[in-house]
Amino acid sequence: MFRKKSIAARLTCVLLVALLCVFALAACEDDGGTSSGSGAASGQTASGGDTASPEDNFLYKDFYEDTTVKILCVGTSRHTYGELQFVPDEDSNYTKVSAAVEARNGLIEQNHGLKIEIYTDADNTPVAYLREQQQAGTADFDLVCDSVDNMVQSITDHLFWSIEPEKLSIDQPWWDHECMDAISIAGKSYFLSGDALITDDDNIYLYLYNKKMYEENADLLQYGDIYDIVKDGKFTLDLFEEMCKLVSHADENGEWGFNATYGNLSHAYGATVLVNGCDFAMATTDPDTEDYFQLNVDSGQGQTIFDKVYQIMSDKQITQRAELIIGQGSSPSKYGFAELEEMFVNQRGLFYNTTSSSISILKRTDMDFEFGVLPTPKYDESQERYCNTVNRYQSSVIGIPICCRNMDAAYALLDALGYYGGDVKKAYYQETLQLQTLSEEDSEMLDLVYGSRFYDLGSYFNWGNGALINFYGSLINGTTNDLASRWEAIESSVETDMHATVEAYKDSVA
Repeated sequence: MFRKKSIAARLTCVLLVALLCVFALAACEDDGGTSSGSGAASGQTASGGDTASPEDNFLYKDFYEDTTVKILCVGTSRHTYGELQFVPDEDSNYTKVSAAVEARNGLIEQNHGLKIEIYTDADNTPVAYLREQQQAGTADFDLVCDSVDNMVQSITDHLFWSIEPEKLSIDQPWWDHECMDAISIAGKSYFLSGDALITDDDNIYLYLYNKKMYEENADLLQYGDIYDIVKDGKFTLDLFEEMCKLVSHADENGEWGFNATYGNLSHAYGATVLVNGCDFAMATTDPDTEDYFQLNVDSGQGQTIFDKVYQIMSDKQITQRAELIIGQGSSPSKYGFAELEEMFVNQRGLFYNTTSSSISILKRTDMDFEFGVLPTPKYDESQERYCNTVNRYQSSVIGIPICCRNMDAAYALLDALGYYGGDVKKAYYQETLQLQTLSEEDSEMLDLVYGSRFYDLGSYFNWGNGALINFYGSLINGTTNDLASRWEAIESSVETDMHATVEAYKDSVA
């Protein structure tokens, strides 16, 4: 079973231009953020610069007369923007996003003759559904958008074409080049993210912090304005730990539990988030080696970074983790994440590791304080950039399946979605993240987070029967930091599965 929607050109040229001008004016008046890319929508740059013609810096100038491109994607029940990022929905609560999508699609049809149809399968698993349809010989999709882990794991099944850079405006800033490089295999990139999507941004790990707790604590204020600290490149693990220690205290019974106050509200996977924040991945791509991949966990750098992360995450007097408080909140949850959020809302946490999707949720929650946005801390001040982990289960990428019926049209639509995607991203910022109620500094922090997505290949492949994905999280539950011995115990299994992936890839492209 699947559901189908189609988009026709329902707006005239005048209405399209007028609507897009409204969005541009709203963005200027709103003091909201801009997208991490700077693709031009309706002829205007995302930063509000000079007007650009669709002919400028844009590869596709052909007109595809009445051509429909079919996109297989996740449904609204799995992700708010799974469908809405591609087609408008008049019943959606996110009216600005829907209107911006409709205007963008109208421009794409008007200027390039391309229409969009979307499909969602009943189980909301696009890659699995694509595999079934491909095996049955009935697959007829031109593009597929799913979570990054599902998409990356499917490469060895020969379900997708590798991206041909010459067929895209690949050097333009509406594409996330970090993504293409990080999840490539043997030097080939298969998937894209950037201004063409919303679901690549909506689940990036970041930190929220309690502004009231920070501003009323003299010990914290000695470090200065926290936004300045971030901008100066000084928001490091050492400073993060110091701040956590300053605010943490036991509850009125002297106990460290759900009712205590912590500097760091996190979860088991938060250990991986902090390791990635140090610009370190468990596995990276290496096109110059026969194995294509490089495992980094047991390297000297890996041990040094994890030593510092372990010190923070295993300390139960500065860090509270979701899995340790399951069922203890007013609305008990299966994994403890509702309890963790409740602790933050009730001001029992200075820093809260969550995803960007939590911002809009918390902005609709009755709270007695303002919260701010921060990136994941760096390892030290010498680290050149901040790195923010992509949520493997929710953040998505898009690719061209083997069953694609019209490659030229698929590439043209991808580029058009990116090029005209600036106003859609603006609407997402303005409406969903409600940046008009966040400070200018928080808008800058979100730009920083979205502009520093971090992809860790070790989190996407199920090597070692999932042991690699959960490796750091399992270590912080132990009484000692035994990374070396624990890695030795799973290394053979991880390497066996990694080699199997390599061989499967070689067979798929033979």
